[in-house]
Amino acid sequence: MRLTLRTGLSILGVIALATGGCAPQEDQDEGPPAVTASGPETVTAPPDGVDPFYAKAIDAEGVLIVSSAAVPDAALIAARRNVLHLLSARPDVHAAMLAKAPRISLMALSETASDLPEFDAGADGQWGLGQMPGDPTSLVSVRGVCYPGNTEYRANFLLHEFVHVMQNLGWPTTDPGIEDEIFAAYRAAVARGEFAAPLDEPSEVTPQEAYGDDEYLTHSINAWFDLDESLPGPWVDVQIGDSGPRSGSRDELRERDAELYALIGRFLPDSLGTLMDGCTGH
Repeated sequence: MRLTLRTGLSILGVIALATGGCAPQEDQDEGPPAVTASGPETVTAPPDGVDPFYAKAIDAEGVLIVSSAAVPDAALIAARRNVLHLLSARPDVHAAMLAKAPRISLMALSETASDLPEFDAGADGQWGLGQMPGDPTSLVSVRGVCYPGNTEYRANFLLHEFVHVMQNLGWPTTDPGIEDEIFAAYRAAVARGEFAAPLDEPSEVTPQEAYGDDEYLTHSINAWFDLDESLPGPWVDVQIGDSGPRSGSRDELRERDAELYALIGRFLPDSLGTLMDGCTGH
C-alpha cells in the first residue's frame, strides 16, 4: 500500500500498528509534567512558514521537529535527542540531508494522521510515515517515541521512520550504490525464508521500485539496537492491529545476515545509550 500526502507526493515506508483502525488513537493526551529545558533543547513556537496547526517546534541541528499543542514537550525533546544520536556516527550524512529540508511531525494521542495538514484520510490509522525526497515531512505518533512518563509507548517508530529519512535524504549522496547493497541483502533474506516480501511487490522488481528492502533494513536495525520489538509484517500488507515477527537481537542479526550487519555499522552508533529509559510502556 502506498499513501499520498495532501500535496499529492508519494510516500513509502508506511508502518501501521494501531488498535483503533482509522479512528483517532485516543481521546485524551495526558502526558508527563512539562520538561524544563534551556538552550538548544528549548521547545519554541514554530518558525515562519510552518502551518498554524503546529504550535510547538524544536531544532535538531537542521532537522525541524514540530507538533500541535497536544504533544508533550518531553516528546519533542526526546525526538531531538534520538535524531542527533542516530546521526552522530555520520556527520556527512547529517550535512547531506539538510539540503532536502528534513522534518518530523509528531502526532498526539488524540490525533489521527489527517488532522495534520500534510496528510489526507488515506493516511489515517498510520503511526509512521517516512519522508521521501520532495515530501514536506515525516509522521511519527507519540506512541513511537520513548520519553519519561510515556505509558502509551508501543514500538520505536521514531527510529524506524528516521532511518528511512536518512536512507532517503542522505545516504544516496554520501554512499552512492547503497540501495543496491540493501536490496541484495533483502532478496537474499527473502530467498532464505527469513523475511517476507510485501504481497503487492512484484517478484521481479528493481532496487528503485522495491520497498520491502527498506522494511528489511529497519527491521534489522531494530535488532542492531537489541530492541526485539514486533512491527507489522509482511510489511504494509497487514490490517491495523496485526503484528509481524520480532526483530530478534543483535547477536541474532550478526548470525543471520553478516553483510547487512556490517552495512548498518557503517552508518549508526553502537547503541541507543539511555534513550530507551523512562517510557513505561517499554
